[in-house]
Amino acid sequence: MEIKQVKINHMNNPIGFELNDLFINCTIQDNKYPKDLEKKLIITTNNETVFETKWQAAENLSFKPVFKLQSKTRYNVNFELRTNQKILSQMAFFETGLMTGFNKSKWIGTDDASVHGLDLIKQINFPKEIKQGRLYISGLGLYEVYIDDVKVGDEYLAPGFTNYNYYIQIATHDITKFIQTPGVHTIRISLGDGWYRGKLGIKEHGGKENQYGNALMANAEIDYVDNIGISHTIGTDDSWQTKTSQISHSGIYYGEDFDETIATVDLPLKQFEQPTKHLKDRLSLPIKTHEVFNVKEKISTPSDGIVLDFGQNMAGWVDFKNNLPKGTKVELEYGEIIQNGELYRGNLRSARASFTYVSDGKQHFVRPHFTYFGFRYVKLIGFPNDYDINNFQAQALYSDMENIGNVHSDNKLVNQLFSNIQWGQRSNFMDVPTDCPQRDERLGWTGDAAIFAKTASYNMDTYQFNRKFAYDVAVEQSINKGKVPLYVPAVDGDDGGKAVWSDVATIIPWTNYTRTKDASTLRQNFGAMMSWVDWVHDYAKTTRNEFLWLDADQLGDWLALDTEDIMHLKGKTPDELIASAYYYQSARIVAASAEVLNAKREHDYYQLLAAKIKEAFVAEFFTASGRLITDTQTALALCLKLKLYPKDDQESLTDKLVARIEKDRNHLTTGFVGTPALLPALSQNGQNELAVQMFLNEDYPSWLYQVKLGATTIWERWDSVKPDGKINDNGMNSLNHYSAGAVMQWAYEYLLGIKQGQQLQIKPAISPKFHSMEGHTQLVTGQVKVSWQIVGKAGNEVHVSLDLPYNQPAKVDLPRTNDWIADGIKHQNGDILPAGHHEIVYRPMRPFVNNFDVHTALVKFIDDKAITNKLNQLVPFWGFLNLPGNMDHFKDYSILQLSQEMKGIGFSPLTKEQVAQINQMFMDYESEQIKKDN
Repeated sequence: MEIKQVKINHMNNPIGFELNDLFINCTIQDNKYPKDLEKKLIITTNNETVFETKWQAAENLSFKPVFKLQSKTRYNVNFELRTNQKILSQMAFFETGLMTGFNKSKWIGTDDASVHGLDLIKQINFPKEIKQGRLYISGLGLYEVYIDDVKVGDEYLAPGFTNYNYYIQIATHDITKFIQTPGVHTIRISLGDGWYRGKLGIKEHGGKENQYGNALMANAEIDYVDNIGISHTIGTDDSWQTKTSQISHSGIYYGEDFDETIATVDLPLKQFEQPTKHLKDRLSLPIKTHEVFNVKEKISTPSDGIVLDFGQNMAGWVDFKNNLPKGTKVELEYGEIIQNGELYRGNLRSARASFTYVSDGKQHFVRPHFTYFGFRYVKLIGFPNDYDINNFQAQALYSDMENIGNVHSDNKLVNQLFSNIQWGQRSNFMDVPTDCPQRDERLGWTGDAAIFAKTASYNMDTYQFNRKFAYDVAVEQSINKGKVPLYVPAVDGDDGGKAVWSDVATIIPWTNYTRTKDASTLRQNFGAMMSWVDWVHDYAKTTRNEFLWLDADQLGDWLALDTEDIMHLKGKTPDELIASAYYYQSARIVAASAEVLNAKREHDYYQLLAAKIKEAFVAEFFTASGRLITDTQTALALCLKLKLYPKDDQESLTDKLVARIEKDRNHLTTGFVGTPALLPALSQNGQNELAVQMFLNEDYPSWLYQVKLGATTIWERWDSVKPDGKINDNGMNSLNHYSAGAVMQWAYEYLLGIKQGQQLQIKPAISPKFHSMEGHTQLVTGQVKVSWQIVGKAGNEVHVSLDLPYNQPAKVDLPRTNDWIADGIKHQNGDILPAGHHEIVYRPMRPFVNNFDVHTALVKFIDDKAITNKLNQLVPFWGFLNLPGNMDHFKDYSILQLSQEMKGIGFSPLTKEQVAQINQMFMDYESEQIKKDN
């Protein structure tokens, strides 16, 4: 057994973060865990112990130490585990920032509105050898710091994207290595407009400038300790020099202009009052470069241009090795897709999205500084035709989150889809969860964040990322009396108060808790969570029923395919049904959060409110006989998922969802709201094979349709690209929009069967449409891993491998069996296996064979006489289908779908018994074929 890592507030050795609610945990990994494990935590600073526990039973591997933190202090953490007198230990550290804001420095810069790039410079003489140096800094807009022309730190786009009118983040950097040599060192703070001052938002063409202010400024303090232990502080003040930058213009949508030949010009320095309400030690994870891509293909376009294909859609930039003659001007234009042999940029709308550079003639790497791009392709302008493409590389840029999960199968298209989903997440988790990285938008749309939050948390450690965004949501709520905007920060208005989108206020804090059992985000946001539900309740009181969300402008099932909307933007599921369902869900989340936080009065209140909403929902949206007022996939799936239906109506509602899907030829019609709910609603209600069949569809509309057309991220629309490869030419079409990737949550929870709750459950929905499946994600004490394999063509043996992390015993439930052998011991479904590694073997009662069933389109088997002869005996309307021309007309439909339609010409729908007989026939047929093959 070994300790894998120790994390402080879910981060590795954090420096300068706001750490007012400490949560320290470790993860361990082993095949078998001791029962008598004990834990101990020691925290020291300056060789003094400030916090220490006694040895205690390790019921979990976390501590919540409470002691008074001191500013600008490093704390060393020693996490110890003991068993059989053997002690394991792992060290980590964290370091506090300023905590109270800047003390010995001023905000300096320029208020010249014509300046879009600024350098603040100071030469500092360090007369002695330096023991330790720290830089505390913030800036408006984006900044980078250089000491002797070497960049400090490995993060970009600092200080991140916040409501700068409310709070600004302060970063802490260890600069010891930069100033150890005695003598004069030059410190330069470079500033660009960024989110603070550049064009941003969607309400004006191309965004609005100066959303938060029009003055470029920074504040910094350099603290250092000399070699005899004396502390010194240097701050920004009027002794600094202010110059124009060689980065003459930059913007999130614009791109950047960088000219290394222009002479910089001195500017008058201006001191500013504190420009915001709050200065805070950072919440944001640093934005860093991660994966690096070389050119996959050099494309010569019909217009004699050169386009580089990096093979992966991403967010970031391209850097290149400069060996261009001095004065040469070049440009890189970014885009997502090739059309008619040329780089297509129409879906960028007004975003210029390019980088221009004028060479200084020196050989070095060139990159952008205060912008980023969403792209797979880059067009080269001004470069010699023979310029070496090996000089270029693409850098993926996103918030620094650890990869903790993945799902992998024997289906290559599915694996590519899961890769696309993860790349959509990487591309859009840029300090806030944006909707897209390429066009003139890139805002923190709350609906996307809400529906994808659980998937994101399985793929990557999103705890701190979510905690910061949850704080941003609460900031906007504090300004808007509890209402949540459509995007956060709310850069150009107060639009909001809409179901699903605004429910991010409850969903993200609750996701953080359920995934980690760390309640700090709940404590941070509990007031905001309540205020959101209260805002809806107060609105509802002005309508005819305070327990329903009626008569409001909503976005509904955005971009659903069953649209009757004149703009074709949202589906036909009633807005009020969706809104009331989410009203119920958020009330339940607040009640559950109150229970976690031991807030009994609040728990009782919101639990009662949720019960009243459910009662009113059933009365409003179901008839007296139990029929839902609409039969859309989204409405049926949402009601099933949230258990919003009359008592004992679960089975009939499932049947109606199946019938609806059959009418839609076993293809989805859902949008933002229905897509995450659809497959879980099927799998949890006995229709997993139909869920898998829909998931594996390869034609439009489906997840794999876009994979087959070469997508490497998730599209905004199901038909963002048409079957002929032509992009859907409209004003809103991103090829890197992650929301539909929420289906990966279903893969983790159903295909793998990992379900967290009071008791961890492993219940894989093994399907013969796959031969094998494996995956993993992180729980608070370690990694949980599940793999299953159907052995042999006969499908009559299944192997399951489990790795359960420490103190995470799991209730195991396997399909098509009552009992199974684990590690040589016989078990029954529902038995609990202890933490550790387990090998399970069993023979299913029905073989797992990839056969046809009542959901399969006729075209897939109508040429097989053995099957059709048997169906002629089992299906009452089969003779009708054999009439001249009929089979060709109905071949794209399934037996179950035709069963519902044929009642119009006198045939009764198939009974459940008849459906079971037909399915059994298909299984028997497949078994016979396997025997023949063997």
